[in-house]
Amino acid sequence: MNRKKIILLLLILGFSILFSLNTTAQNLKIHFIDVGQGDSILIEEADGQKILVDGGDRSNQITAEIINYLKDQKVKKLDYIISTHPHADHIGGLVDIIDSFEVENVLDSGKIHSSKTYENYLIKIDRENINFETPREGDKLKLGQSEIIFLHPDQKIDQYDLNNSSLVFVLKFFQHKFLFTGDIEKEIESELLQKNPELKVNLIKVPHHGSRSSSSAEWISKLKPEVAVIQVGADNHYGHPAAEVIELYQNEGARVYRNDLNGDIVITTDGSNYTVKVEQNAKNIKAGAENSSKTATSDQSNLININTADSSTLDQLWGVGPATAKNIIDYRDKYGDFKQAEEIKNVDGIDEGKFGRWRDKIKVK
Repeated sequence: MNRKKIILLLLILGFSILFSLNTTAQNLKIHFIDVGQGDSILIEEADGQKILVDGGDRSNQITAEIINYLKDQKVKKLDYIISTHPHADHIGGLVDIIDSFEVENVLDSGKIHSSKTYENYLIKIDRENINFETPREGDKLKLGQSEIIFLHPDQKIDQYDLNNSSLVFVLKFFQHKFLFTGDIEKEIESELLQKNPELKVNLIKVPHHGSRSSSSAEWISKLKPEVAVIQVGADNHYGHPAAEVIELYQNEGARVYRNDLNGDIVITTDGSNYTVKVEQNAKNIKAGAENSSKTATSDQSNLININTADSSTLDQLWGVGPATAKNIIDYRDKYGDFKQAEEIKNVDGIDEGKFGRWRDKIKVK
C-alpha cells in the first residue's frame, strides 16, 4: 500500500472516530427529589442544560434539602424552572432556590393565585429580571438532544381551577417519552386523551400525588407507562397515594416508585435503555400503599383541625388562599367552634364542591 493511500485511510479513520464521539448520546437524568408532600424534579439534559420542575413546599428544611441536592449534583445554573401551578407544595421553595442559583428562564402556567407564597414568587422573578413565559398547548422547547412538548393548558386557563391549570408536558429523548403532569385531575386527563389518542409513554409522574381524584383507569390503560413515580410524603393527612390508584398502575404492568418509600428516585437513559435507581428499596409497594392509605384516613392526628388551624395550615386545603382562610378564622371567632365538619359550608366562599374535597381531611376535635 502506497503512502498516499495510508494517509487517506488514516484521515477517514480519524473522521469516523470524531463523528462517533460527537454523535454518541450522553445520558439524560431525571431526579425525583424526596421533598415530602410536594413536587420537585431535576432534569439533567444530555447536553448539560438543567431544568427544575417545581420547588417543593415552603418549609425551610425542605427548601434547604432541595438546594443541597442540586449542589450535590454540581448544579450551578438552572436554565429553566418549570412551575407547573401555584400551589404552595409546588412553588414554596422557589424564592430561596432562585436566591441560590443563577436562573435564566421561568416557565409558568400563568394561573393566578391569591396566596402570599405566589406573590413572593412573582416579585422575586421580577426583581431578578428573569425571563418569564407561559407555555400553551402545542408549544415546543428544544433542549440539545431532547424536546419538551407542552400538552396543557390551552388558552382557556381561566376556566380551570389551580390543579387543572397545571403545565403538562412530554419530554422526548430519542426513543423515550416521559410525561410530567403536575396535579391535573380526571377531567383534564380525559381532555388530553381526546387530543392525543396515540400518546404512549415510558414513564409518568403520577398526577396529584396519587390522589383518587386523578389517574383514571382509561388514562393509565391508554398511556401504558412502564414506570410510574409518585411524589408523596410519608403519613400525609391527605391519604395520598390512594391504594386503588397504585393497583391500577400495577395492573397495567407499571413499576410504581414513591418518594415516601423509596427516597430519591433517579432515572438514567441513553435514549435506548433506561435504569431506575432508588435511595432505598421498599419491600412491598402495594402493601405499603394500602397501609399508608388506611393510616391516613383512620388516624385523626393526620387531619386538619378546623377549630384550631392557623391561616398557613388552612391554606393546605384545596382551594383555600389567604382570603378564605381569614373567612374561616373570622367565622370561628364570631360564632365559636365548629360542632360538625359540615358547618364549615356556612363560611363565605365555601360551597359543597370544596367541602367534598375536604371531608376526609378535616376534623373538629
